[in-house]
Amino acid sequence: MIKSEFLKLKNSTGFYLVSTYTLLELLVIPIYLFFRNDRVSMINVSLIIMLSFPILASILSIFVFEQESAANNFQEIITSKRTVKIWLSKLLVLDAFCFLPSSIVWLVVGTLQNDLKQGLILAITNWILIIFLNHFHILLSFFIKKGGNIIISIVETLFLVFASNKVLLGAYWCPVVLPVNFLLTINVFYIIMLFIWIVFCVIIIVLFSKRMRAI
Repeated sequence: MIKSEFLKLKNSTGFYLVSTYTLLELLVIPIYLFFRNDRVSMINVSLIIMLSFPILASILSIFVFEQESAANNFQEIITSKRTVKIWLSKLLVLDAFCFLPSSIVWLVVGTLQNDLKQGLILAITNWILIIFLNHFHILLSFFIKKGGNIIISIVETLFLVFASNKVLLGAYWCPVVLPVNFLLTINVFYIIMLFIWIVFCVIIIVLFSKRMRAI
């Protein structure tokens, strides 16, 4: 099932979008940070890169829904006894794939700058953020059209801008800013809370997918 979902993703527009985005990151960011070899610059660039994640996750979720709709109007998912497993497989494959734009570049930068620890912190933090955004925007796609999904991603980007200026420290009600708050304070509780939000999104997706099958 996971292999099937991977093949679907591999043949989608989203695959080429993310691959191109990752390539641009690898071409630009390591060179820029080579001339600004310090942790503050790494964190600042990471915060800038995070601003692109909401729209990226929104576009990917739209591609996933449009791909299923164009293929069989969700009939395979709705009629299958493995509806929940199918959706969980989609999420797992999408999250694994998004390791590329969120984390690879920071592992490379950390290695090149002999600061692999900081590279790992940035890689994991960025990946957790895009995992949450993937789950959240997939969830939104059940309820709203793609225009609304993109608008919400723009609002999320604004929240990230505010968070980078330390305006939303302690704002646990706003999960999208928790990784930023973690990087600014190194308070692990922000990451723990984001994991809770991710689990919450997965539970809602599972419940709604069961409801789709029941209908």
